[in-house]
Amino acid sequence: MKGFILVAHGSRRAAANDEIAAFSHALAEVMSDKFALVGHGFWELAEPSLEQAIDSQVAAGARDIRLFPYFLAQGKHVVKDLPSVLEQKRKQYPSVTITLLPHLGALPGFAGWLGEQL
Repeated sequence: MKGFILVAHGSRRAAANDEIAAFSHALAEVMSDKFALVGHGFWELAEPSLEQAIDSQVAAGARDIRLFPYFLAQGKHVVKDLPSVLEQKRKQYPSVTITLLPHLGALPGFAGWLGEQL
Protein backbone atom coordinates (compact mmCIF):
# COMPACT_ATOMS: atom_id res chain seq x y z
CA MET A 1 0.00 0.00 0.00
CA LYS A 2 1.32 3.44 -0.93
CA GLY A 3 1.25 6.48 1.33
CA PHE A 4 1.96 10.16 0.78
CA ILE A 5 2.77 12.68 3.51
CA LEU A 6 2.80 16.43 2.97
CA VAL A 7 5.50 17.77 5.30
CA ALA A 8 5.06 21.37 6.44
CA HIS A 9 6.88 23.43 9.03
CA GLY A 10 4.05 23.98 11.49
CA SER A 11 2.92 27.24 13.03
CA ARG A 12 1.85 28.71 16.34
CA ARG A 13 -1.23 29.95 14.45
CA ALA A 14 -3.86 27.23 14.43
CA ALA A 15 -5.37 28.68 11.24
CA ALA A 16 -2.12 28.09 9.37
CA ASN A 17 -1.99 24.46 10.50
CA ASP A 18 -5.66 24.03 9.59
CA GLU A 19 -4.84 25.30 6.10
CA ILE A 20 -2.22 22.57 5.71
CA ALA A 21 -4.69 19.94 6.93
CA ALA A 22 -7.31 21.16 4.44
CA PHE A 23 -4.76 21.08 1.63
CA SER A 24 -3.80 17.54 2.61
CA HIS A 25 -7.45 16.49 2.44
CA ALA A 26 -7.77 18.08 -1.01
CA LEU A 27 -4.66 16.20 -2.14
CA ALA A 28 -6.18 12.95 -0.88
CA GLU A 29 -9.11 13.43 -3.23
CA VAL A 30 -7.04 14.15 -6.33
CA MET A 31 -4.34 11.55 -5.62
CA SER A 32 -6.55 8.64 -4.55
CA ASP A 33 -5.67 6.72 -7.70
CA LYS A 34 -1.95 6.80 -6.80
CA PHE A 35 -1.93 6.70 -3.00
CA ALA A 36 -4.18 4.74 -0.67
CA LEU A 37 -3.13 6.95 2.24
CA VAL A 38 -2.57 10.70 2.07
CA GLY A 39 -1.80 12.75 5.15
CA HIS A 40 0.33 15.51 6.55
CA GLY A 41 2.93 15.98 9.25
CA PHE A 42 4.54 19.03 10.79
CA TRP A 43 8.21 19.56 11.51
CA GLU A 44 7.49 21.48 14.70
CA LEU A 45 4.93 23.55 16.61
CA ALA A 46 1.93 21.41 15.60
CA GLU A 47 0.65 17.86 15.39
CA PRO A 48 0.74 15.39 13.93
CA SER A 49 4.50 15.46 13.88
CA LEU A 50 6.27 13.95 10.89
CA GLU A 51 7.18 10.96 13.04
CA GLN A 52 3.54 10.51 14.10
CA ALA A 53 2.36 10.77 10.48
CA ILE A 54 4.82 8.07 9.37
CA ASP A 55 3.89 5.81 12.30
CA SER A 56 0.20 6.25 11.49
CA GLN A 57 0.62 5.30 7.85
CA VAL A 58 2.75 2.27 8.70
CA ALA A 59 0.11 1.16 11.24
CA ALA A 60 -2.53 1.53 8.50
CA GLY A 61 -0.55 -0.80 6.23
CA ALA A 62 1.63 1.50 4.12
CA ARG A 63 4.74 -0.20 2.78
CA ASP A 64 5.85 2.59 0.43
CA ILE A 65 5.67 6.14 1.79
CA ARG A 66 6.57 9.28 -0.14
CA LEU A 67 7.33 12.44 1.82
CA PHE A 68 6.82 15.77 0.07
CA PRO A 69 8.55 18.74 1.77
CA TYR A 70 6.21 21.70 1.40
CA PHE A 71 9.17 24.11 1.53
CA LEU A 72 10.34 26.57 -1.11
CA ALA A 73 14.08 26.38 -0.46
CA GLN A 74 16.81 24.01 0.69
CA GLY A 75 16.96 25.25 4.24
CA LYS A 76 18.16 23.25 7.24
CA HIS A 77 14.93 21.29 7.52
CA VAL A 78 15.10 20.06 3.92
CA VAL A 79 18.83 19.38 3.84
CA LYS A 80 19.50 18.02 7.32
CA ASP A 81 16.46 17.55 9.53
CA LEU A 82 14.10 15.64 7.24
CA PRO A 83 16.79 13.18 6.04
CA SER A 84 17.67 12.56 9.70
CA VAL A 85 14.08 11.56 10.51
CA LEU A 86 13.94 9.40 7.40
CA GLU A 87 17.07 7.53 8.45
CA GLN A 88 15.59 6.90 11.90
CA LYS A 89 12.26 5.70 10.50
CA ARG A 90 13.93 3.49 7.89
CA LYS A 91 15.77 1.72 10.72
CA GLN A 92 12.56 1.44 12.73
CA TYR A 93 10.63 0.07 9.74
CA PRO A 94 13.13 -1.83 7.57
CA SER A 95 10.39 -3.41 5.45
CA VAL A 96 8.91 0.00 4.52
CA THR A 97 10.29 2.11 1.68
CA ILE A 98 10.34 5.78 2.71
CA THR A 99 11.30 8.24 -0.01
CA LEU A 100 12.00 11.96 0.34
CA LEU A 101 10.71 13.74 -2.75
CA PRO A 102 12.12 17.06 -4.03
CA HIS A 103 10.88 20.06 -2.05
CA LEU A 104 8.27 22.36 -3.57
CA GLY A 105 10.73 24.96 -4.82
CA ALA A 106 12.77 22.29 -6.63
CA LEU A 107 9.91 20.81 -8.64
CA PRO A 108 10.60 20.95 -12.37
CA GLY A 109 8.43 23.58 -13.99
CA PHE A 110 7.28 25.12 -10.71
CA ALA A 111 8.48 28.63 -11.60
CA GLY A 112 6.78 28.44 -14.99
CA TRP A 113 3.56 27.16 -13.47
CA LEU A 114 3.58 29.93 -10.87
CA GLY A 115 4.21 32.54 -13.53
CA GLU A 116 1.18 31.32 -15.46
CA GLN A 117 -1.05 31.70 -12.41
CA LEU A 118 -0.45 35.42 -12.03
